[in-house]
Amino acid sequence: MTYTAEPDVAAHLAVDDPLPAAVDPLWTRLRAVEERVRHAVGARQAKDPDPEDPYRGQYLTPEAAARILDEPGGLDVPGEEPWQPPAGSVLDGLARRFGLSELDLDLLLVAMAPDLDARFERLYGYLNDDLTRRRPTVGLALELCGLSGTAPARFRLAPGAPLIEGGLVQVTEPERPPLSRVLVVPDRVTGHLLEGVRRWTVGSRPVLA
Repeated sequence: MTYTAEPDVAAHLAVDDPLPAAVDPLWTRLRAVEERVRHAVGARQAKDPDPEDPYRGQYLTPEAAARILDEPGGLDVPGEEPWQPPAGSVLDGLARRFGLSELDLDLLLVAMAPDLDARFERLYGYLNDDLTRRRPTVGLALELCGLSGTAPARFRLAPGAPLIEGGLVQVTEPERPPLSRVLVVPDRVTGHLLEGVRRWTVGSRPVLA
């Protein structure tokens, strides 16, 4: 499949095509992820001299190299406000079952977003500075949670951490540097969460199959 560059990346977060109604907190929290992506795209475009470059990630001009060296780095995403999934919600059940923190849940949702809304594929490609890489990297996921790549939180995506040990998130492309490795949520996990949301919305207890 051949992908083409999008003429206005920010426009993908401005369309009147919202995520499913916030019946379950999963959708509410995914909306928060969307707002963080919106902020990151705006910050990147403000410093990007050619945001519509269709060959992004395939070459690096001397001017672009100089810009990268001069920038402080990061996407200027603010730190997260403390939050907890409501008791009895699908996210609460997942956190209890696998011993997940609120940060773990946010990292999971950042990784799962492209599987729930195709807009995130294009936006992650832009933020990865490579339009062929349409899933979040470890580094991008941390930045979207308001954290740097050197923060201790990076070990929430290391072998033995709950998300990885529980099989909820896979860190792929091991040949790459750690922050450039891509995060993937297995289809069975996404399916379980969506089924849990469906059960929640019809009044059943949200228990993963």
